[in-house]
Amino acid sequence: MTSEAKSRQFARVAANLAIGVVGLAIVRVIVQSMPVFQEAGWIVKDKLKVVAVATILVDAMLLFFLVAFALEIREYLRRRFIEIPGMATMATNLVLLIAVAIAYSDFKPLPRAWPSIKDIYLWGFFAVAAALLVQIIVLLYQNRDAMAALALHQPVRSASEHHSNSGDTAAFARQ
Repeated sequence: MTSEAKSRQFARVAANLAIGVVGLAIVRVIVQSMPVFQEAGWIVKDKLKVVAVATILVDAMLLFFLVAFALEIREYLRRRFIEIPGMATMATNLVLLIAVAIAYSDFKPLPRAWPSIKDIYLWGFFAVAAALLVQIIVLLYQNRDAMAALALHQPVRSASEHHSNSGDTAAFARQ
């Protein structure tokens, strides 16, 4: 795939995300301003309104757009940065981490309505965020040399060269 084709593919993925986000933002504003949702009342008395649940559903659809974007950007980066295999997964994890943060804040009315799920809600989101962060840290460690070489416009060592030197940067510098 040529560089121009890759750029067009990335532009299309970004345009899909933008259209989805803008469209759902408009739907969200409409849902929040429609009297039918505002006047529908409470789902859980004094804790959770119909308009809040409708907004949560729209936000959940927005999160699906973010996850789809993360998967598509992973494929783009996997093809673009072949010499850094972890780059695509790191970028995907960052987008997923953003989605988790948005979901945590947007879905907060749920544990207020049902206090018995508060601990599950908190620790569930914590576990997902922690797992994503740990994977990012591991991938950064594994790919740091290739990323440094790419940033400095130097040749990227192959995996066999990297393992044969056992991480000895002084021996690599003498080569």
